[in-house]
Amino acid sequence: MNSKELAQDFINHAPDFFSDLELNDLDLKHTGIVKKAYDFIDDGEAYKENNFRNWSGQTDLAVPMQISAFNIKTYGFLHTFLKFLYMKIFRRDNERFVLNSLMDDISIIKSIGGEKNLKENPSHKPLGASTAYFVGGTSVNLRWLRYTYICQQVINQNLLPDSGVWVDVGSYYGGCQSLLRKHFPNTTNVLVDFHHQLCRSYIFLSQTYPDAEHILPDKISNYKSLDDIPKGSFVYLPVSDYHKIANQKVSLVTNFFSLGEMHRKFHSIYMNSVLFQESKKVYLINRWVSSPFFEKTYDNDISIIDYMSNKQKIEYFDVFPMAHFQLMKRELYGRVAHRNASSSYFEMITSSK
Repeated sequence: MNSKELAQDFINHAPDFFSDLELNDLDLKHTGIVKKAYDFIDDGEAYKENNFRNWSGQTDLAVPMQISAFNIKTYGFLHTFLKFLYMKIFRRDNERFVLNSLMDDISIIKSIGGEKNLKENPSHKPLGASTAYFVGGTSVNLRWLRYTYICQQVINQNLLPDSGVWVDVGSYYGGCQSLLRKHFPNTTNVLVDFHHQLCRSYIFLSQTYPDAEHILPDKISNYKSLDDIPKGSFVYLPVSDYHKIANQKVSLVTNFFSLGEMHRKFHSIYMNSVLFQESKKVYLINRWVSSPFFEKTYDNDISIIDYMSNKQKIEYFDVFPMAHFQLMKRELYGRVAHRNASSSYFEMITSSK
C-alpha cells in the first residue's frame, strides 16, 4: 500500500480517530496541532508521502540551505537555487546560527560514540524525508540528530533489553523507533500519541519494517498485557486509551519534550501512573521550566520539580545538549532578536527502587 492507502487503513482500524479534540483540558499547542491536522486530512493532503512527516504543523526542523542533488530532486533546480541565494543574502545570520547548532550536535553525538549511527543512518534516506544537510559523509537535520543522540544514549546507558517492552509517549512519526529497532529487533515498541500522529508512525514504520507485526488501535484489546504481544511488534496506542496500559510495568518508558507542554492534568495522569512510577527504567527529556515568567512558552506551570518520584532513583541527570546553543529570532517585550530558548532541557534517566 502507498502512504495514502496506509493512512486509510489506519483510520479504518481506529474507531475514535476524529475524537481527539474532545479531550478535556487539552493544552493550546496540541489543540492547535490536532485541529490543523484534522483540517489537513479534510483537504486530502495530510498523508501524501512528501508531507506526512513534514507539514504545516510539524517538521524535521531547520537546516542551512544547500545546493545538493537531494534538494534539486526534491524541490527542483530553480527553487533550490533561488532559495539558496535568498537565504545566503537575506538570512545569512540565521543560516550561520543554524549551521553552528547542527555542527555542535554532530560533535556531541560523536563524543558519546555515535559516529557509526550517524554514518549508517543518513537523514535523507528514510521514507518521507525532505530536509537534509550533507556534511561529513552523511546527511542530517535537527530532528534526526535528536533521534540519533537518544538512540545512542539508550545503547550507552543499557536502557533496553532486546526482548523488552518500550513505551514511548509522544512518538510523532516514529523516527526514534526506526533507529532503535535496528539495535533491538525483538523489542515490543508501544507508541502513545494522538490518532493523527500514530497514523504518521504507521505509514513510516510499516513501510520501513514491513515484516514486523503492526498492531492498530482496535486490535490492542486482544492482548491482556503488553508482555503478551508478539516480540518485535509496533503497537499504536491513542492517548485516549492510555488507561489501558497505565497500571502495567515495562522495561523502559520514555517521553521526549511533550510532558512539559501539557496541562498539569495530563502531566499528572502520566507521571503518577504505575507505568511511569514503577517501570524498570524511565528516560525523560523536558524543559527545566515549561513557562518562565518572562516568556510563558506553554500554558502551564510545570517544572523539573514535577518529574521527581519517590519510587524511582536517579541514575543519570544532566543538561540535554542537542540544540542547546541554538539561537532563534523572535520577539520578546516588543524587541525582535536572536535568542536562546527561554528554558533549556534536562535529561534524566531513573530506575525503579
